[in-house]
Amino acid sequence: MRAVILSIGDELAAGLTVNTNASWLAQQLTAVGIRVDAHLTVGDALLPIVDAVRATLEQRPDLLLISGGLGPTDDDLTRQALADALQEPLVEDPEAVIFLERWFAQKKRVMSPSNRLQAQRPVSAVCIENTAGTAPGLRIQKEDQPAIFVMPGVPQEMKEMFTLSILPRIQTLADASDDGRIVTLVTKINTFGIGESLVGERLKDLMVRGANPSVGTTVHEGVVSVRIYATGTPADAQAMTDHVRLQVNERLGEMVFGENEETLETGLAGLLNAGRYTLATAESCTGGLLAKLLTDTPGSSGYFARGWVTYANDSKQDELGVPQALLAEHGAVSEEVARAMADGARKLARTDFALSTTGIAGPTGGTATKPVGLVYIALASAQGTWVREFNFPRERAAIRQRASHMAIALLRWRLLGHDPAW
Repeated sequence: MRAVILSIGDELAAGLTVNTNASWLAQQLTAVGIRVDAHLTVGDALLPIVDAVRATLEQRPDLLLISGGLGPTDDDLTRQALADALQEPLVEDPEAVIFLERWFAQKKRVMSPSNRLQAQRPVSAVCIENTAGTAPGLRIQKEDQPAIFVMPGVPQEMKEMFTLSILPRIQTLADASDDGRIVTLVTKINTFGIGESLVGERLKDLMVRGANPSVGTTVHEGVVSVRIYATGTPADAQAMTDHVRLQVNERLGEMVFGENEETLETGLAGLLNAGRYTLATAESCTGGLLAKLLTDTPGSSGYFARGWVTYANDSKQDELGVPQALLAEHGAVSEEVARAMADGARKLARTDFALSTTGIAGPTGGTATKPVGLVYIALASAQGTWVREFNFPRERAAIRQRASHMAIALLRWRLLGHDPAW
């Protein structure tokens, strides 16, 4: 089966917003064996949208997926453009009206008359429930033309609607059209604490150009991901993926923290929950980012007790009990102060573990002996306090991100009984 993805929005056409929706949709389609022939982007203008829909339908793909332009404002023109392209009138869908009224009532908000426009659809279309917002989607399936699915442009709404209501129908169409279809499974294995070059060395024999499955690496915010692309029948692709996945995990060991969209934080959360451990944080250079990452995971209240952001020296003394003499002798950015911060946080919060960060995030404040990027991370537990020194890349946001991720990784490794050699 073949598909075309049409994205609608001035901000997308102008390059002001990155089109992540199209990329995500293409990945989902490829995973079930559907080839994406084209990605089209059109601004919020009626005639260009009509022309794009008509031109795509003339090419006779099996699927046309459209995202964007389903809101209640004057520049939300997808419904009208689709009706014009199909030479059909717009009609109001009674069930969609009821859904909209119920949605606003549940939110205790008054529905604007303009929101009623969202209940309109081309006469041959069926509305798709939006479980994450107000704009219903649209589905048009006729024997003489490609199946058309229209989704909101808001990523969360689009993804939820596609996963719950559209993908099952597409899989049914794919199964009916070709029992022996070829799929490409894409699996991402995520690592932290090991450089891309070393990952490449350990997986060198798997990373052969043109091989099936193919193996490659990508890097984002210090996380090195190993991507496995396996092409074949669904059963063959899965078997090849499982074979390579096993080898990657064996060779990279504790540096692997999860797959696909799993994060360091979710990996640590599982270990903390399993051991019923509690955790506190004391941050200086990371300014609360570490606590933010730890509490991004649902259910984090089960293990995260409290956190301190002690940016100034006075706050380190007042809030965590760091001795003034220690600060005067060694400076705030030091192994000794990092240790005292973690010890103070663990004692005050009465937790199993405490993490602390202190460093120079820059761009100013560095010296010859303490350059920008120098960070000390401490981990306190009943068995003692462990401190590590790091020198991260010299860019403020990157330093803060890497320090927060490294603190999470250090605790994860400790819970796994692993002490990496740096």
